[in-house]
Amino acid sequence: MSGASPRILIVRLSAFGDCLHTIPALVALRRKFPSAHIGWAIEKLPYSVMHGHPMVDAFHIFPRHAMKLGNSKLFDGMKDLSAFRKDLAAQCYDTAIDFQGLTKSGLVTWWSRAKQRIGFKGEDSREFNLVFANKRIKPPDEAVHVVEKNLALLKPLGIELPEKPEWVMPNYAPEIELMRPFLKECRLVGASGPPSKYVIINPGATWFTKRYPPELFGEVAKGLVEQCKLPVIVTWAGDDEHNAAKTIVSIAGGPEKGAFVAPKTNLRELAALTTQAALFVSNDTGPLHLAVALKIRTVAIFGATDPLRNGAFGSGHRVQTGGVDCHPCWKTTCERIDRACLTWVKSETVLTSCIHLLDRME
Repeated sequence: MSGASPRILIVRLSAFGDCLHTIPALVALRRKFPSAHIGWAIEKLPYSVMHGHPMVDAFHIFPRHAMKLGNSKLFDGMKDLSAFRKDLAAQCYDTAIDFQGLTKSGLVTWWSRAKQRIGFKGEDSREFNLVFANKRIKPPDEAVHVVEKNLALLKPLGIELPEKPEWVMPNYAPEIELMRPFLKECRLVGASGPPSKYVIINPGATWFTKRYPPELFGEVAKGLVEQCKLPVIVTWAGDDEHNAAKTIVSIAGGPEKGAFVAPKTNLRELAALTTQAALFVSNDTGPLHLAVALKIRTVAIFGATDPLRNGAFGSGHRVQTGGVDCHPCWKTTCERIDRACLTWVKSETVLTSCIHLLDRME
């Protein structure tokens, strides 16, 4: 790439966790080209936690609703999509990098009119994505994790895989203040000063085959409050997760023992709670990767997905899985019925991993 101030478009529209996995590539781009104009085409949900990022000059919100078949407001959707395309074209990007590898993300690189359009080659390029890139990269065999695969796309720009990929996140100070009344109610913070340390348990996940049973999470929470003398906050989103959170807190002994159901939060408020945590215990889901990006140590229980590709990246994390032959299956339903990859993971084993990481912090 010529010029010290290139105009670069990152295309990673969704999902929330996958957008977080793209941040090390963003940081590497900014380190290499400090004067560059860097834009990001992204969907509304991950944008909600990413806006205000100090390394992104402009976000372009992709109108996901416009691409849905059967949309009752088709005219409005087409109008939004047209505005999105005009906005992209007006930015005069030199390079567009497609970290998603789908037809819609490939279209976004095309609509940007960037002369250099970089995308994946091989299995990481799906649907009709290969039509849109004019420079296609196959990640090296050693790039197993999705973070490493993303970084491999930067090679045409003279950026090699860094030894230690780096995360930089927005400032969530306003949201931290919004969470202060809840923490004060839980006796985890005084009138002033930083909150006491606590552990977050996040029992949710989109796929049923990713969800560790709440009863087992409850045993983990009970061990944390009784053996480690650490308060536990259980986060949630939606009615099912709220019910799971209440089950976990009940098994752990409730507020009297130091176990609390978090209030309803948006993603930025969840990030604010997470920044203060000593440890984050979770399934494979977006909030897990949010904790990693915020440099919080994690213990993760993996069901249908592969922790080598999608796990918490870097040191300071622990992964538990049932160790069955069919893992990972990448399926949303379990052919075995019993979800052994999850249910065979003993709560005592998860608790031991938590204690090990907590001991290393002392």
